[in-house]
Amino acid sequence: MVNGQNVSTTDGAPLKDWFLQFLVNLANKNRFDLEVTLTVGGTLISGTLVGVRQYFDELSAHFASPFDSGKNSEEVRETFKKIGDQCSCVSPSEKTETPSYIHLKNAVFSDRQGKPISDSSGIWWRGRLSEVQGFTPGRLVK
Repeated sequence: MVNGQNVSTTDGAPLKDWFLQFLVNLANKNRFDLEVTLTVGGTLISGTLVGVRQYFDELSAHFASPFDSGKNSEEVRETFKKIGDQCSCVSPSEKTETPSYIHLKNAVFSDRQGKPISDSSGIWWRGRLSEVQGFTPGRLVK
């Protein structure tokens, strides 16, 4: 453990970057946005780091949109809100600070040379912290 962070290793390399975990914890506990670019499996993912509650709260609108406004739409929104509220990584009773997932909004994907993989202007993205090979503050700029 370093600064309360799990640094279990496989082949001598940490499973999760303790500093990136720290930033995810800040986003989970305090509502703030931070531009980041991640390297995941050779793909660059640029977006805005957000907390798990914000991710599920705002993603709920996407999943509720196929329903007419009304009871079904509201049920979907409430379900997503409950998911965000119940995540152990934001629970006041949590004893460890080792989130397993990172959440981005307005995520865009690029190859290793920075060439966009899609025309998307940005989407919601959720990934495992243990799969992130590296990161840098800021968005990938062409």
